[in-house]
Amino acid sequence: MIWAFLAGFVAVLMGVFLLRPRVARLFNNDFQGIKTEAIVGPIVALTVFLSAFVVAQATGSYQRASQDANAEASSVALLYENAGLLPDDRGTEIQASSVCYARSVERLEWPKLEQDRTSPVTDLWAASFNREIPKILDGPGAVVGQIVGLNRAQSEARLLRLHEAKPNLPLLTIIVMIGSILFALLMVSTFAVPDMKRSVLLSLGFALAFLLGGTLVLVDQLEKPFTGIVKVKPTVIHDVAQDTAAKFRIAHPGVALPCDASGRPLR
Repeated sequence: MIWAFLAGFVAVLMGVFLLRPRVARLFNNDFQGIKTEAIVGPIVALTVFLSAFVVAQATGSYQRASQDANAEASSVALLYENAGLLPDDRGTEIQASSVCYARSVERLEWPKLEQDRTSPVTDLWAASFNREIPKILDGPGAVVGQIVGLNRAQSEARLLRLHEAKPNLPLLTIIVMIGSILFALLMVSTFAVPDMKRSVLLSLGFALAFLLGGTLVLVDQLEKPFTGIVKVKPTVIHDVAQDTAAKFRIAHPGVALPCDASGRPLR
């Protein structure tokens, strides 16, 4: 969205140096220009309306991405805990898969969200849940029910997280907002009162271009919640990976995890 700043500045320069000198000819030398308050009022109203709408949509997407990531991490942590309640260590494989799944989400899949891609390794550990859970369906009903429900919640949260990684604002909305901003900047710099100093007009136009361009950059950052300056970090899933790995080493001292520190399978 850096180009939005450049487009705004170009619009101001076109209005001041290219269109403004020619406007008087259209009014038979009787052009009085637009008063400053008449310029600023509509621009501020337009900016507030469009910015509030678009930023609200982008912020909602950012918040949903954060909630989905936290819900996924919580489901994995609870899945690990409930698998430990199964008798005779029947939940050990599920617990191991939980640790490896959390590691792969943090280390392998999270960086791929910038390209709207998933990690095959995370897919592998997600599939391992579907392979291991049927083996414990004859266990205690309450525990098995919790495990099945948590596995479903983890799958749904992951799908939602992947969905929120993609921009969700309609392209037409962004185009209308950018077009309105550029048109408004062009009108301001063209039809300002003739006796306004060029330096003042340039300062006013550049200030508006900077503010409106900054709004577009903010929207762009919020629309991609897992990348950029303002982003959802894998803090919760990192904590789950660390916590479950430590618990696994204590509960199963003679059993090695089937993955490395990044979640890649060892076999």
